[in-house]
Amino acid sequence: MELPTSETRSERIEGMAADSSSRVNFDQEKATLSMLGMTLVEVELEEENRSKLYAQQGVAVLVVGPDSEAFRCGVISGDIVAEINSAKIRSFKDLKKVLRLHDPRDPMFVFLMNRGVWRLINLSFIRGVP
Repeated sequence: MELPTSETRSERIEGMAADSSSRVNFDQEKATLSMLGMTLVEVELEEENRSKLYAQQGVAVLVVGPDSEAFRCGVISGDIVAEINSAKIRSFKDLKKVLRLHDPRDPMFVFLMNRGVWRLINLSFIRGVP
């Protein structure tokens, strides 16, 4: 009888990421990151947002695809990504770190802010999971 080989968490996640049709893509030339149907960009925050987020920079939603997971969850252009799974997001570096540690089978809890209004949404890399 052959015992199943144990795979590392990163090998399992890499395999799942390949299965999820590359749902995260960083375009260094355009300085954008696309994930779950939304295109994100690093921005200098306006004064009002700086005081609420206690930061100078942030990550904003530039575009949301009309038939995407993000659109179905209520993400709109102009949203600022404040936190994902309780981790503050101030740059792509922060976002990439969260994504690298995130198990794609688990939902992501995302705090967004737009025009002073906070929203909590639940995004998933697996289609059909709320």
